[in-house]
Amino acid sequence: MLIAEIQKDLAPGATVTHNATLHGYDSETDRQIDVLVEQQIGQFPMRIIFDCKDYARPVDVKGVESFAGMVRDVRAHQGCLVSAKGFTVSAKKLAKKLGMAIYSPIDTAPHKWQVKGLALPVLCEFRGTKMGFGIQVTGPMPFRMENGFFSHGVVHDVEGNPLGTCVDVAVCRWNNGEYPIEVGEHENVQIFPVPPYVDNGYGTQVQVTLTVSLLVEGRRYFGMMPITEIRGLRDEHTGAVVTNAFKTHLVSPEQIESGWLRLKDGAEPPKPVAVVITGLDCWEIEGQKLR
Repeated sequence: MLIAEIQKDLAPGATVTHNATLHGYDSETDRQIDVLVEQQIGQFPMRIIFDCKDYARPVDVKGVESFAGMVRDVRAHQGCLVSAKGFTVSAKKLAKKLGMAIYSPIDTAPHKWQVKGLALPVLCEFRGTKMGFGIQVTGPMPFRMENGFFSHGVVHDVEGNPLGTCVDVAVCRWNNGEYPIEVGEHENVQIFPVPPYVDNGYGTQVQVTLTVSLLVEGRRYFGMMPITEIRGLRDEHTGAVVTNAFKTHLVSPEQIESGWLRLKDGAEPPKPVAVVITGLDCWEIEGQKLR
């Protein structure tokens, strides 16, 4: 039943039948099929059969040969052999030559095939930034900028509605991921999404150009993130897991920085990475003091 349920998850548009019967063209007898997957692709019917082995040891060459005969006999388009204990090296080689898919079940639910201790190789990239602010005035009138303008001066839109200060808005947009986060320099990024107006120091609102320059720096960490829920099939040819969903443990930035491997610039992770996650070093404001 487990393999049938997994295939229903992976192929929701197909008809999946547990313990089916198909006629053997060569044997001229009915053949029992553990799991039958059928789907119409255009004008062509597709038939895939699964045979599930719950042996105490890995499936050997004879097991692969026997199932290959069944695949031919029922004229299946694809045969998939599933073994809870895996396959011998010779069986894997033969299955690959025959074009046969071979799998082992992966499921964290409590049953006799339950798998424990699964983890996902993850690369975490933290990005932080330094900010520099700029202003350009093009109007034909005098302009006087007060000390602390970028952190204290309130900017307005053309209708006089307050937009906030340069620092507050830039920090908020960075924290929300609205600014470039690629490592390197990003100059003259617009702070406000609409044309900004400020007091010119003499009581008149004038349009200005307000920009922030970002110096983005990164830190990379590699670690194994425990998987709490997954149901799928491990490809015994490649080691890849076929699934449509999984869940992992929660992990905090503090846990990553204290417990994961810090990678030097340009260094490759010690294992192939399945997932890359990116985190931002967010700014905090206490009153008007940044830390």
